[in-house]
Amino acid sequence: MYVARPTLIFALALTLTLSSSLSSFAGAADQRGAPASPTAVSWAQLAKFAPSGGFPTFFGSSVAVSGNTVAVGATVTSSNQLNGSGAVYVYVKPATGWGNMTQVAVLSPSDGAFCDQFGASVSISGNTIVVGAPQNYAVCAPNGAGAAYVFVEPAVGWSGTLTETAKLTASDGVTGDALGNSVAIAGSTVVAGAPGTNPSISPGAAYVFTEPAGGWATSTQTAKLTASDGQAGDELGFSVSASGNTVAAGAPGALIGANPAQGAAYVFVKPPSGWTNATQAAKLTASDGNVAAILGQSISLSGNTVAAGAPGSTIGANQAQGAAYLFVEPVGGWMNMMQTAKLTAAPGYAGDLFGSAVSISANTLVAGAPYFQKGQSPGAYFHEGATYIFVKPASGWSTSSSSVYLTGSDAKFAAYLGSGVAVSGNLVMAGAPFLAHFSGGAYLFILQ
Repeated sequence: MYVARPTLIFALALTLTLSSSLSSFAGAADQRGAPASPTAVSWAQLAKFAPSGGFPTFFGSSVAVSGNTVAVGATVTSSNQLNGSGAVYVYVKPATGWGNMTQVAVLSPSDGAFCDQFGASVSISGNTIVVGAPQNYAVCAPNGAGAAYVFVEPAVGWSGTLTETAKLTASDGVTGDALGNSVAIAGSTVVAGAPGTNPSISPGAAYVFTEPAGGWATSTQTAKLTASDGQAGDELGFSVSASGNTVAAGAPGALIGANPAQGAAYVFVKPPSGWTNATQAAKLTASDGNVAAILGQSISLSGNTVAAGAPGSTIGANQAQGAAYLFVEPVGGWMNMMQTAKLTAAPGYAGDLFGSAVSISANTLVAGAPYFQKGQSPGAYFHEGATYIFVKPASGWSTSSSSVYLTGSDAKFAAYLGSGVAVSGNLVMAGAPFLAHFSGGAYLFILQ
């Protein structure tokens, strides 16, 4: 399972280049109430999660859901116990069912320091949560190589303030690697992306960590995954996902043909003898990609299907409307290929940045559009944000659009909902890290 990290810092910079196109739709009519396509689905908000104590900022930067457990990252915190390094808040479904609530546990690093950006990424598998701390917060100089932290649920359950069971680092890590910019866990395997904060000198990488027989312990990687054609600036590992014996990693800065930052996704398959340093089994690209489409800014893998977000995609005349691309593994196994299907918002507008975050689980895909605003008339909620829902048709994934989207009950002005998304079964999580003057929020929805 993968939960995408937020892309708002990039998006804020990108907006400077979009001012002319953004202004072109400021007075357009709202057309987002059309029937769902391709498959009808309704939804309801089950809960809004809030933290108690710790004074978190950007709560909802990352989100994860698995079974009865939810985890929400806040990349800046401040209290006697939490020194600005960030934290992850854990919520467990009560016997009475989901409802608005505060956390049952707070996860923090034992060696945390201000600007660690702990909580920039988070993932859950069973009773284990992994959290990324890339140590490259926007207002600070990089202060380390980054790390991933593993937390195993105590015998008494998630409760109180907990520090890590294990800290995972790269044996060849250097300052600015941003290890933990993205994380994923699948069973006994953790993957952490290290895209690099100095893209002029690094193509990026993804690191695989395998749980030892005696349980998780502080360690360095089992394997380092790289692209055979990697170039400086690719940012491989900006996003990662894992499912079974397969890992997918996004490289949003990859040059494709003559298009800088069109982006790509790479697939790695575990050898029969176990994970070892390797290059990709397949490179995934978009047949219609454009300059700065940044395919691979977000990525999610479920079974034989990879979903990759390209929030900079130009759709028609709409610059950076965004798209999500689906790649289904061929019968003969993964190989270099272009998309099986392309998913977009209906109707979608310039600057929505649809695909900034994606998550796929079985037959359901969710895609965040953090710059969405409900209606395009005066008085509309500026950058409210939304999360779009797609359900796989009986005939299989095909190119389509959806007008079904989730918004928070009180996530309105500049909430940027959809910066982080996660889906598990019929439950969807969406983070709104800029809500209430950067305090943030996180919402749980049920699909019906």
